[in-house]
Amino acid sequence: MSEPHRTSRWTQALCGVLFLATFLVYAHRIVGVQNSVEIKQHFGTDDAGYGRAEAWFGYGFAAGGLVFGILADLLSIRWLFPLVVLVWSITGWEASLAGTLDEYVGWRFALGLFQAAHWPCALRMTQRAFPPHQRTWGNGILQSGAAAAQVILPQILLWEDQRGAGWQSSFRLWALVGLPWGLAWLALVRESDVRRPVLQTDEQGAGAGQPREIREIPWYQIFTLRRWWLLLITVVGINVPWHALRVWMPDTLRTFYGYDKTFVDNFTSIYYLFAFVGSLAAGWLTAWLAGRGWNVHRARLAVFGLFAACVLLLVPAQWLSRGWALLGLQLVAALGTLGLAPLYYSFNQELSGKAQGKVGGSLSFLLWMILGAMQANIGTVVKTDPTWRPVIFAVVALLPLIAWGALVLGWGTRRTP
Repeated sequence: MSEPHRTSRWTQALCGVLFLATFLVYAHRIVGVQNSVEIKQHFGTDDAGYGRAEAWFGYGFAAGGLVFGILADLLSIRWLFPLVVLVWSITGWEASLAGTLDEYVGWRFALGLFQAAHWPCALRMTQRAFPPHQRTWGNGILQSGAAAAQVILPQILLWEDQRGAGWQSSFRLWALVGLPWGLAWLALVRESDVRRPVLQTDEQGAGAGQPREIREIPWYQIFTLRRWWLLLITVVGINVPWHALRVWMPDTLRTFYGYDKTFVDNFTSIYYLFAFVGSLAAGWLTAWLAGRGWNVHRARLAVFGLFAACVLLLVPAQWLSRGWALLGLQLVAALGTLGLAPLYYSFNQELSGKAQGKVGGSLSFLLWMILGAMQANIGTVVKTDPTWRPVIFAVVALLPLIAWGALVLGWGTRRTP
């Protein structure tokens, strides 16, 4: 799978660059989420206005998933990837200059539009850089950047609060990092790296099995496959709880449970430290089981079920009052929420090599249309009746288990020629 001149050190460096790309994606999001109360005060709005900004970020991400999913298949991601990182950095800077809520909403839409290119580009890279039995591990490192950002950023925000900096300075800080990241990517990745053949998982053999080059079909036929529809169920099932918590957990802890901002920022770092461990653990555990003779596909399903069970702990948590029992169950659920993502990506990468961008982009488009509507509706509902917050979290906690059941019952196994 690897070219002779591509050593393990190069693979480690690639993991680091991809990790940092995901870190940057979430850095731009977190400064808005952690400062939700201050942003509402700055623009003179309420939960509904805050929800509208997050909704339009989601709609932008939906449109970007479709557009950049196609472009990632047509253009070289060696050049496309750093270009979009630079552009989304500019949109983050401009959001800090917004004078009205409508301007802020517009720049959040633009941020979502260009950040959506991250996943088609990054998943095409891990699809080519890792063999099937290590792919979930590579995806786990990629995804762990999301949790790492949410561990580190709240602490940076606390430091900025202590020196009197506003939320605008945080937007500008992370906008400056896009250019050096792009230069590091171009220095590391060659054109031959992004054009490697893609190996498909052996769904019947023991251990790593005998993966072979993926059998391509016309891209438009992909959407008629049962597996694509199962992936749609899966991507919705794992992302709704993740993004509901990402956007509304800090606000809920402050406004519903009465914790102060310092406590919430510190707890958020701990929460996403658990999520960081979950993302890496899912990839490591899948590779470990394959190394012990488990079929790679069955190992992914088993780990998916385990992490879906962790998320399910959010259900009893919603009927607990403020205290460490509530917070403890949320921490265990954090392991599951992000650990499911690299498993989904690995299933996603089984459908096509040439059309990987269209597979991921089409699923991302539909997902983010749902998420955009969800964030707006959550904002309206909790503004009308705050007691609906725990009910909403309990319902979304059931979705990963439903997705796991769909994969177990419907995925099947590919015929061996």
